[in-house]
Amino acid sequence: MKKVILIASVTVAFLVASSLQAKEKNVTLSSQSYKEVVVVLENGEKETVLKEAKKVIPGDLVVYKNSITNHTKKSVKDMVLNNAIPKHTEYVGESAKCASDCEILFSVDNGENFEKPAELMVIVGDKERLALAKEYTNVRWILTSALEAKSVTDVSFKTKLQ
Repeated sequence: MKKVILIASVTVAFLVASSLQAKEKNVTLSSQSYKEVVVVLENGEKETVLKEAKKVIPGDLVVYKNSITNHTKKSVKDMVLNNAIPKHTEYVGESAKCASDCEILFSVDNGENFEKPAELMVIVGDKERLALAKEYTNVRWILTSALEAKSVTDVSFKTKLQ
């Protein structure tokens, strides 16, 4: 019998672990989680779609989406979003996305230091090597362009439930 985990527990950990740094007070963050599901179309082809993640089981792919909304009447710049990779999940390599212009960085030390994947190192024994995606603990998006007045941008990443 497969172990079923309610996504609420994963989502709560995700929401608590998200933080947005913005100079404006009227910029908000909302978060949602989705399960990747493969569906068979009428013509027999398979397509991957996102469904609301009500229940997930080990091995499922979960997509976390953050929407950043600028409620002000002016553009806002210098925004940084930090997100912990939820416990009991592994980051799926190259899955972090940004709808705007962003620099995407990762951490392997619970958000103490962030680097690009090609520069992110871990020490194993007495040797240093590039970190594996499954070793990432946090994702950081640095918006490199302003978020226009009364607009929304999205960032996302994918994990695999252990």
